Amino acid sequence: MIIIRPTSSLAKRMKVKIQSTDLKSTTKLADWYALDLVLDRKQFILCVSSISRLAVIMDAAPYATFPRRLCDAVTEVLRVIGVDESSIQEERVQMDEIQLAKTENKSILGSMNEYRFQLEAWNQMGRMNLSDTLEMSMYLSKMISLVLPDGYPQYAALKCFGQVPPPRPQRSLESEVVAKPVEMARPKLYIVK
Repeated sequence: MIIIRPTSSLAKRMKVKIQSTDLKSTTKLADWYALDLVLDRKQFILCVSSISRLAVIMDAAPYATFPRRLCDAVTEVLRVIGVDESSIQEERVQMDEIQLAKTENKSILGSMNEYRFQLEAWNQMGRMNLSDTLEMSMYLSKMISLVLPDGYPQYAALKCFGQVPPPRPQRSLESEVVAKPVEMARPKLYIVK
């Protein structure tokens, strides 16, 4: 079973009333939080795993079917980050039963707002292809998150499935060019009476 926790504005668009629940998701990625997002007049839904902060972006329309479409979108992202196929299929089975519930963790909502701001900035700079939601999701999976011990959502997601994240590239000081300090010209000081 998966618990999806849409924000109140998304719940209104879905035309559903949501209640609190004591139930917990049985999936490896735990509960999913979701909010509605508009970029260049295109409507999206941003979903974030509560345990790994892994982001999945989906086209919003039709809003009512978004909970059923989440499973396929999560599957795509998990394949790209390198989760093995048997683990993905187990996660899909667990996501078969869906329950909607109210949001309850402000830290996750904060991460989602940070993702929203980042997407808006990338879009304004022309770095975003709004027709490719998978690419947008992958941008966010590589964005550092200070609430995660491993720093990156894709590494946290891999650990949820018991997989070892790839080693981070190490920067070597020998390969970097060290610039010599530039001597600054001293400004002339004039006293005016």
